[in-house]
Amino acid sequence: MKPSAPDPTSPDETGRRTSAELFQTGRKAEKNGELEKARQSYELALANSPDQHPWHYRLGCVFMKLGLPERAEHCFLNANEIQPGTPAYLTNLGVSLDRQGRRDEAVRAYRKSTHQEGGSPVAFHNLGAIYAEEGRTDEAIRAFEAALSLEQDAEGYQNLGLVHYAREDFTRALDCFERSVECDPGFARGHYYAALCLMKSGIYQDACHRFDLAWKLDSRLARIPYYRGTCLHKLERYEEARISLENALQFFPEDGRTHYQIALTCDALGLPQEARLHYSQARAAREASGRSG
Repeated sequence: MKPSAPDPTSPDETGRRTSAELFQTGRKAEKNGELEKARQSYELALANSPDQHPWHYRLGCVFMKLGLPERAEHCFLNANEIQPGTPAYLTNLGVSLDRQGRRDEAVRAYRKSTHQEGGSPVAFHNLGAIYAEEGRTDEAIRAFEAALSLEQDAEGYQNLGLVHYAREDFTRALDCFERSVECDPGFARGHYYAALCLMKSGIYQDACHRFDLAWKLDSRLARIPYYRGTCLHKLERYEEARISLENALQFFPEDGRTHYQIALTCDALGLPQEARLHYSQARAAREASGRSG
């Protein structure tokens, strides 16, 4: 019978291994998703070499993956105490604080990270997300633009575009979403939000094309059939609109907006009985929404 391999975290084995070897065992385990094994290896490595700030940082990352932000916070603080001003340590400290509901402290950590040499695009993105959530759109735009000046990526342009979209600045929003798909042509949400901007701007034919592209890339974007059907109705392509809108009902069967749009389309097609049915369902959905509100 072949003997089993020794456990690298057992007391006998750890006595024979260097701290660096234990850390490498932890890295391998973390990459393989073996988080408890990674935690044990990192803690054993740090017991022998407590001044290794990158190891404190990796242990903190494992605690975050385990859903333990309080313990992660202490690791990131230890790492930053040994090597002050490291953007990654401060940024992840901010994330751990935010996960604990300590937003003001998280913002301070993010801001401190952004002031370090080289900056931190992640810290700027996280600040932008907080500012956008709080309705501080000017600050959100500045934060997202700062992040993109350091590192351009599809998600970053999408985040900036969504702030402009919320301000109904569809021209600037569209430019951001177009840049997002330049970074990643397969970024479905970039095409989706670009389509929404085109629709809001009354460019319905182009919007339909972009909705089709987004749908092919990600069929989980379940609102696409509704918006595509609305655009087709505006283009007076009523039969195609009806098909798309009825497809939308498969995802949201009690959605009043969809029933109302189908009713309008049925009216345009000269189908009064079907139109009355959907007007009735739209009204019922609105009344139900009013009661629940």
